[in-house]
Amino acid sequence: MNRGQKVNLFIVGAPKCGTTAWVSYLSAHPDIYFSPAKEPHFFSADFPGFRWAKTLDEYHDLFAGSGNEMVIGEASVQYLYSREAARNIHDYNPESKILIFLRRQETFLPAYHNQLLYNTDEDISDFAEAWTLSRDGNRSRYPATCREHSFLDYAAVGKFSEQVARYLDIFPREHIRIVQFEKWSAAPRETYLELMDFLNVKDDGRTDFEPVHSAHHHRFRSVAALTQRPPKWMLSASTALKRMTGRKRLGLGRTFRKLNESNGYARAVPAELRHEIITHFANDNHSLRLLLAAKGMGEPS
Repeated sequence: MNRGQKVNLFIVGAPKCGTTAWVSYLSAHPDIYFSPAKEPHFFSADFPGFRWAKTLDEYHDLFAGSGNEMVIGEASVQYLYSREAARNIHDYNPESKILIFLRRQETFLPAYHNQLLYNTDEDISDFAEAWTLSRDGNRSRYPATCREHSFLDYAAVGKFSEQVARYLDIFPREHIRIVQFEKWSAAPRETYLELMDFLNVKDDGRTDFEPVHSAHHHRFRSVAALTQRPPKWMLSASTALKRMTGRKRLGLGRTFRKLNESNGYARAVPAELRHEIITHFANDNHSLRLLLAAKGMGEPS
C-alpha cells in the first residue's frame, strides 16, 4: 500500500450472505485490491480473539501487496455485529465505502449455525435447539472451542436493523450499499454493475460468477476438532515430523479436513421453524425498512 493510502472499502458482513463470493469477484478487477488475509477484524475491538493484527502497522502490512489500485478493501463479517467497528472504521477513514450483505433470517440463521458448527464454535448440532435456547435467553453452556459467546446468540445476530443503523448513524448514505443475498444470487451481473458504479471503477466485462464457498459440514465432529483445533501433543508431533522431513508444511490437517467434509447442510430446516423465524423478525425487518426509507435508500438492492 502506497504511503498515505488507506483501506477505503469494507465489506462488513453479514456472514453467509455472499461476502466471500464478492471478495473473489471484486478482487479480480484490476482497480480493486483485497487483503489476502481473510477477515482480519482489526476494527472490531470488542471481539479481541478475532483480530489478526494488533497494531495499525500490522494491519497495513496485510495490504503490502497492493499497488496503484483505486480501491483497497477487506472483508470482516463480524464488523456488522460489532458495536465498535463502525465508529472505529470511520475514525480511521471517514471516506470509506461500506458494503453490507443481508439475507432473509429464515435462511441466514441456519446457514450461519452450520458455519459455526464447521468452525467448532458451536456444538449443538440441532439448529432448532440452538435457536430456541437463544430465542428464550436460556443458553448457559458454551463449547470450550467457542471463541466468542455472543456469536451464538442467534436471536441477536439476526437483528439487522440495529446493526445497519450503527453504520447509517455515522456514514453518509452515499457511502453505504446494502445488497440482498436473494437478489444478487439471482442477478449477479446486474449487481456487479451496480457495485462498479458504487466504487467508481469501470466495468471490466466480468460475466462469470461461479458459486464460492458453498455450504458444507463435517461428517465427524471429533475429527473436525482434531484438525481445526489440534491439541498440544498433536502440534508437538507435527513440529517433530516437519523437522524430520525438512518440510515447512505437511498438509495432513487439510487432507483430513477435506476427507471429513460433506457438501450441503447436515439437516433441513422444517417449514414450521422457518415460519417461526420469519414471524420473530417481522418487527425488526419493518424497522429496517423504515430506517432505509428515512435515509432515502429504499429497499436493499
